[in-house]
Amino acid sequence: MKINSLPNIVLASAAFLLVGCNSSETTVVEKEPTVIEDDHAHDEELGKGRLAIAESEQAMLHIFDLEDNTLVDSITLTHPAEYLYASPENRYAVAVQRTLDSVEFVDGGLWQELHGDHYDQHNDAPMLTSFQLHDVKPTHYVPRGDKAAIFFDGNEETAESANLVLLSDESIALEKLIAEYHFDTYMHGTAEIRGDFVLTTLRESDAETTLPAQVALLEVHDDHFHQEQVFETTCPALHGSFQTEQHIAFACEDGILAIEQQGSVFTAHKIANPTDLPEGVRIGSLKGSEENEVMIGISRAGYHLVDLTEKSITAFNWQAEEGLTSVSYGFDGHNEHMIILDNTGQLNLFSAENNWQLEKRIPLFDALAEDAKPSIIASKAHEFIYVINGQEVTTVDLHDGEVINHFDLNFVPGKAAWLGVANEEEHQH
Repeated sequence: MKINSLPNIVLASAAFLLVGCNSSETTVVEKEPTVIEDDHAHDEELGKGRLAIAESEQAMLHIFDLEDNTLVDSITLTHPAEYLYASPENRYAVAVQRTLDSVEFVDGGLWQELHGDHYDQHNDAPMLTSFQLHDVKPTHYVPRGDKAAIFFDGNEETAESANLVLLSDESIALEKLIAEYHFDTYMHGTAEIRGDFVLTTLRESDAETTLPAQVALLEVHDDHFHQEQVFETTCPALHGSFQTEQHIAFACEDGILAIEQQGSVFTAHKIANPTDLPEGVRIGSLKGSEENEVMIGISRAGYHLVDLTEKSITAFNWQAEEGLTSVSYGFDGHNEHMIILDNTGQLNLFSAENNWQLEKRIPLFDALAEDAKPSIIASKAHEFIYVINGQEVTTVDLHDGEVINHFDLNFVPGKAAWLGVANEEEHQH
C-alpha cells in the first residue's frame, strides 16, 4: 500500500483551480472555514448537510449545500471518480478510481468537535485532502459503524495480490490507516467489520476464477491483522456481503453462507438456493437492516428474502400491482426502509421493522426514459432522500411521503454521496 500526502504547493495550486458551475439554477457560495463558537450551537437542529456529486468522466467533484441547494465548491480531483462514497462518519467524500489504482479523500467541511461538555459543529469550506491510497484495483468499500474496509482486488495479469485496509474519519484526518492485511494472491473480495474482528475472503492461488470461495476471520492487532480462523463451509464464487446484529452473510453461487457470532466464537452454516431459482441465476448482492435477520438478496431474477433465522430464501414479491418493474433501489439513511423506484415513477417503501412489508408509495416522476437509471442518495441526518435523474436532483421527505424540492445541474452527474453530521453526540453534562 502506497500512501501519498500531496506537497503543500500542490494543494495551494489546487485551491486556485476550484471552479463553480455557471448555471442559472445555482449560485456559487464562497465560504471561508468557520467554526461555530456559540456555546448553545449544539442545541440547534442538525443541518441538512451537503451533497457531493462527481462529474461523469471528468475529474471534478461538485458539492452542494442542501439548505438552499446552492453550489459551495467544485473540487478538482486527480482522476475522475468511478465510485463515490461517504466516510464512516460522513465528513469525507471517498473518491475511488479503480482503473487507476487510486483513492482520494475530499473533506466535505461539515463535522463536529468535542468542546468541553458538548460538541461544536464545524461548517468549513470543502477541500481536497493530501491523503491518497495507491494499490491495485480498489473495489469494494464497506462502511460499518465508525470504520470502513476498502478491498483492493489485485491483478490477475500482473499477479499482484489483493490487499485490505481499515480506516475511519479520525484516521483519514491523521492521514494514516488503522490496519492493513496483505493476501498471497489476487481476488475480487470483500470484508465485514465486527468490532476488533474482520471477516474477509480467501481464494486459492490456483483457482480458475478470480472470485474467492472461503471466508477467514481476522483480528486487529495494532496496525495489522492476525488470521484466527478459516471457515470449513465453502462459498463458491463469493460475491456480496452484509451483516445484522447476529449474523454475517456472504452470497455464494450455490446459496448464502451465514456466520453467527456469539462473543468471540463464530460458527458457519449454509442456506441453499431454492429449487425454483432459475438456472444460471444467483444472488450477487446482500442488503438490509442490522436489526432484521431477514436480508434482501439481489439477483438478475429480482429481489429475494434471505431469512437467516429460518435458514430460507424466498422470492420478494414486492409489486403492489401487476406490471411493475424495478428501475432503481436504495435504502434510507438508517436502513429502516428499502426503497424501490418502479417503472411508473413511484417510490415503494418497505419497512424493515415490519419484515419488509410495503409501507407507502410516493409519486415521484410522471414518466421515466426507457434507459433511465436514477440514483438514490440518503441523508443520514433526516428522513430525506435525493434522487438524481438525468441532470435533476429531487428531494423527497420519506416521513411525509412527498416531494419537497428539486434543483438542476449544468453537468452530467456520475456517482454521489451525502456528507454532513449524522447525529449529535450525547452531551456529557
